Amino acid sequence: MSQAIPRTHGHPAPPADGLPRPVRCAGIPLTPLAPGPAADALVRLALRGAAADIHLCGADTLAHAVRVPGLQRLLRSATLNLPAGRGPARAARSGGRPEAQVYGPDLLLDTVRAAQREGLSHYLLGVESGGTGGPAAGAGRPGEELTAGLLTAELLVRYPEARVAGAEPLPGRAATADVWMALAARIRESGARLVWIGGSGGARQHSAAARLAAAHPAVYVAAGPAFALIRGGARRGRLRARWQRWPTGVWGYARFLRAAARERCRGRGPYHELVQLLADAEVDLVLDAGADAGGYVAGLRRAGYRGRVVSFEVRPGPRAHLLRCAADDPGWSVLPYALGDGNGPDGGCRLDALWHAVTAPGERLFVRLRAPGHEERLLAGAGRYAAECVGLQTRGEWGGPPPGYTAAPPTVPGDVVLFRRR
Repeated sequence: MSQAIPRTHGHPAPPADGLPRPVRCAGIPLTPLAPGPAADALVRLALRGAAADIHLCGADTLAHAVRVPGLQRLLRSATLNLPAGRGPARAARSGGRPEAQVYGPDLLLDTVRAAQREGLSHYLLGVESGGTGGPAAGAGRPGEELTAGLLTAELLVRYPEARVAGAEPLPGRAATADVWMALAARIRESGARLVWIGGSGGARQHSAAARLAAAHPAVYVAAGPAFALIRGGARRGRLRARWQRWPTGVWGYARFLRAAARERCRGRGPYHELVQLLADAEVDLVLDAGADAGGYVAGLRRAGYRGRVVSFEVRPGPRAHLLRCAADDPGWSVLPYALGDGNGPDGGCRLDALWHAVTAPGERLFVRLRAPGHEERLLAGAGRYAAECVGLQTRGEWGGPPPGYTAAPPTVPGDVVLFRRR
């Protein structure tokens, strides 16, 4: 059976096969790749038998994700997000990387060319199955309909050895779970390893890619209007798309610029990436063991974390300062305990003994362990609740991640952030 890409809770899988590290733009991780390397990455995923959802993210998509939490969560947990417009491409440029912009028709053609050498087949979603469909926006010639036959013929003219295993329209908004499962079964029976999702309705494409990737292992690409534009030629299609979308595109681009500017201003500081990781993992409770004077919590708040925090500090002086800082923050509690395994005079209190007093049902927990050398004792004191911790933050004395955890990219200097694997 094919092996799916492992993911953490609500957190994108780490970059593989030498891909550059994602860069956040308007809260969404974008991987800066040009069309050629992006096509090679898609082919490698297909050859591995991966279950992957790939999303082309333009300014309108990122602006829409700012207003729609469901789309934002979907893109944050995606296998790969590619910058599909000039604005996102420039925003994703970081650390001296050259600007990389992926255009849907170019990515489709480059991937078909690379896939024919490996014998991989494609499935097209979002085209009419016959000749009775409506006019295709951006079709190559007046009055010509964008059907599966026309698009397949266009691809075969360019790449005679390409394999198209099937094509059909995308299910409607009211489609039931049985309809989606039947579609996944048809894709499986066709043997297609690369599934292209085009047509109208960008949000539907992204949702379909994620939903199908969870139902059947293949590479699903939400490619925007790539099908229609490819018939008019890349350059002509680009110009037509710009003129057709400029009224709504202006407002969408303005929203994207505001979101990117807010993130850039808020992101000044070492805690910004950490807060983004907490948001990706849907963490709503942070336990700060060994809180000292509260600098850690202050950093989280400045970076935008709004969930609950429980600080543990046994020393009277720092605890008094913590209480003063937490007085104006209803989501911040302070307890006079040191957490540990409960053994010996300095063993501290066991977390499992305080569990029901500290946590609420359904909360996703992140633990910051600030006492060097006592991490194992604290986890031992959590007992059967240790598995409830979505993530850990430690000073890095461990030689490697504990069983069940994987390290996230570096955030706060000197610390190691770990998230539990699914």
